Amino acid sequence: MSDIVVRKVRFEFPDDLGEVFAGDEPDEDLFRVAFSLTLPHLEPYLIRVYRGVLDHLRDPELLADVQAFIGQEAQHHRNHRRANDMVKAQLGPDAAARLTAVEDELEADYQRFTARGSARANLVYAEGFEAMTCAWAVSSFERAAAPGGAPTRYGPWQQLWAWHAAEEIEHRTVAFRVYEELVGSYSYRVAGSLWAQAHFLRYTDRLERIICEARGLPFRTHVPRAISGGPRRWLRTFRPDYDPADVAP
Repeated sequence: MSDIVVRKVRFEFPDDLGEVFAGDEPDEDLFRVAFSLTLPHLEPYLIRVYRGVLDHLRDPELLADVQAFIGQEAQHHRNHRRANDMVKAQLGPDAAARLTAVEDELEADYQRFTARGSARANLVYAEGFEAMTCAWAVSSFERAAAPGGAPTRYGPWQQLWAWHAAEEIEHRTVAFRVYEELVGSYSYRVAGSLWAQAHFLRYTDRLERIICEARGLPFRTHVPRAISGGPRRWLRTFRPDYDPADVAP
C-alpha cells in the first residue's frame, strides 16, 4: 500500500487574494503566480503520462505510488485553478486575456507531447520537472525554518503553496522510479531534464512578464531563489548517484 496520501483539500480563498501581490520578495511572489498559472496545464499532462504507463509497471508498490501521485496531482490542479481565476480577476481583463493566450500555447505543447511524443520523452520530461520542484520545495522549507525565514503572512495563498510543496516532497520518488524502471538511461535523463526545465521556465518567464506589466513593475528574468539561493540541491539532481529517496522528508 502506498504511503502517499491523497488529501482532498479545499482552500477557503477570499474574493480578493490581495496577499498574492503583497510579499516581501516581489521576484519570488511574481514567479509563484506565474508558476501557478501553468499548473492547470502541467498537472493534467503528468496525469496522462502516468496513466499511459500503468500497464507497464510490474512492481505493485510502485504502481500504488503512481496511482496516489495521480490523485495528488488532480487535487493540486483543482486548487490552483480556483486561485488562478481570482488572480486573473485582480489583474484585469486585458492581462487575463494575454495570460490565457500564453496558457493556451502551453496547453497545445502538452497535448502535442502526449499525442506525438514517445513514452520515453514524456517520462523524462516528467522526471525533470519533478526533480526540479522537489529541490525547490525542500529549499523553500529550509529557508522558512531558518531564523527570520518564516513568512510574515500565512493566509490561504501561502497555505496553498505549503501544502503543494509538502506533497512534492512526499511523492518525490515516483517519477524517478518510473523513469528508472521503464527507461533508465542516465545521459538521456540529464539531457531531457534540462530541456524540460528550460521549456517550462520559458513559459513562466512569459507569464511573469505579463503580470509585471499589469502591475506596473519592471520585469527582469531571474532564476528562482530556490535555485539561485541554494543551487546544490538542484545541481545534485543531475549526478549519476542521484536518488530522491535520499532526501529526508
